Amino acid sequence: MLGIDPNPDLFGPAFVIGLANAGIFSVLAIALVLTYRISRTIGFVHYGIAVVGAYGYYHFTVEYTMPGWVALVVVLGIGAGVGAAYGLVMMNGRIAFLPPLTLSTVSIAAMLIIGAVATENFPVAPDVAISSSPFGDDSFRVWSFNVTAHRFACLLISVILVVFVSLYLNRTRAGVNVRAISDDVEAARWSGIRLYRIGVGSYAAAGAMAALAGALLAPLAGTDLSAILLVFFRALTVAVVGAFSSPALALFGAVVLSTVDSFATTSALGDINPATRESMIFAAMVLTAVAVAVFRNRNSPRTALAMRS
Repeated sequence: MLGIDPNPDLFGPAFVIGLANAGIFSVLAIALVLTYRISRTIGFVHYGIAVVGAYGYYHFTVEYTMPGWVALVVVLGIGAGVGAAYGLVMMNGRIAFLPPLTLSTVSIAAMLIIGAVATENFPVAPDVAISSSPFGDDSFRVWSFNVTAHRFACLLISVILVVFVSLYLNRTRAGVNVRAISDDVEAARWSGIRLYRIGVGSYAAAGAMAALAGALLAPLAGTDLSAILLVFFRALTVAVVGAFSSPALALFGAVVLSTVDSFATTSALGDINPATRESMIFAAMVLTAVAVAVFRNRNSPRTALAMRS
């Protein structure tokens, strides 16, 4: 009834495809985690910034014929600037103390405005839908599957971002200040934490990552807004695995989601229809989120103290 007919010969290639694809939306998930850590709100604005990244990268490489690396650096700068501008608004005294639901509404409004501005100012030529990758067109074979340099670079970038963001949040004074701001903005301000410096800097970094995600998607899906939106929703899904608090768990969730999706779309599990595939992804993410929550609860200091007593 479900159309599941496992083909073990395709398990290896399906796993490689899933692992290679995980880097595409985990970059955006890390940006969502960083934004949530400082505001306790979901950064819908990052979809708009990702549109800026995709359209901007396409425009600079196709219309202005910039080298891919140069266009990528320019797009990162634009994303950081947009993120910093958004951070200035969000850390303003009249905005920062609003309820999380109101701040999420502001984020949605910013998403729509930024996306509209990007599509208006970065026109797309109908005859050129896909731009070239900044990492070249090379590929190598793993388990009978050709992994492109672009997909491998996306995964490598995700791992590097996870390491740096995790170290920033957990091992630096600025990271401690980020957690303090997210817990209580007023108390953080009275304790001497520089809201604008920490907050705007974090938003700028998250904006750069969102633009990077869009630019990395452009050589794969072009400037298709529905594809960018799907990647954003996937990023939201994997960020839930770590309760929007752990970049490493966001990457882990991306690997799980991408692997399940790969097994369901490459005939490794048979001819599965789209509805069944989405149900499998949903079930896998729910089970992963529950397993992570149980594991973290068992290893938390409070649980350990309760067991000792």
